[in-house]
Amino acid sequence: MTVAILVRRAQARPGQPDDDVVLGPCERGALTIGLALAHELATDAVAIAVGPARREDKVLAMALRAGCARAVRVSGDGIDDLDYLGVAEIVAAAVKKLGADVVVCGDRSVDERLGALAPAAAELLAMPHVTAVRGARLEGGALDVDHHASGRIVTLRLPRPVVLAVCAPPSRGGDAPSAPAPPAAAQAIVAWELEDLGLDARRLAPRKALAGRLRPLRGTRQATILGSAAELVERLRQERVLPEPES
Repeated sequence: MTVAILVRRAQARPGQPDDDVVLGPCERGALTIGLALAHELATDAVAIAVGPARREDKVLAMALRAGCARAVRVSGDGIDDLDYLGVAEIVAAAVKKLGADVVVCGDRSVDERLGALAPAAAELLAMPHVTAVRGARLEGGALDVDHHASGRIVTLRLPRPVVLAVCAPPSRGGDAPSAPAPPAAAQAIVAWELEDLGLDARRLAPRKALAGRLRPLRGTRQATILGSAAELVERLRQERVLPEPES
């Protein structure tokens, strides 16, 4: 059993030095919560980053200093050209290789703000996931997860395995839990290539084969605008998308 923590180096904006921001707020929150959960579960926390050493080793070294037992960097040709789904496939393969049953990552990066990686990785792993996580702790054999929804915090009790997408550092506890530092022998960053995960970069980027000149759709079918929710429900029943009401 392992806690996998996904980290990524924040990309500098034009004119901003690379060293200004290493981790965005969501990634800092993921590191904090992931380390705390590993401490409660009495297991290792392993940091995972996807990208070249020149960019990601600094953030992995930060994760090791914070308390991660190991750090894994996945790299390969064309890895920076992948979209979120290609990166999610890499993350899912790395999590499977580690045997992690708790995956913690940032809800959305400070630069791209897509919020797509966690749901995509969770689907590929066939794990449930929670976004907008503000905190998590062990409760018996399950996890109590604080989820931010509609301006308030809702606590969900979830079994493992699970993927948690953290939206910010928790309001209490600081930037890192008071976990003991791992032994010096465990401080090396392990480099994995795509081949080590059984992945092919060409297959991870299938959309490139579909690139071409966009053509407008032509035809006689027009969009139907319905005046109310009741009309929509009736239309869906006529098309047998929704069942008929019980008598």
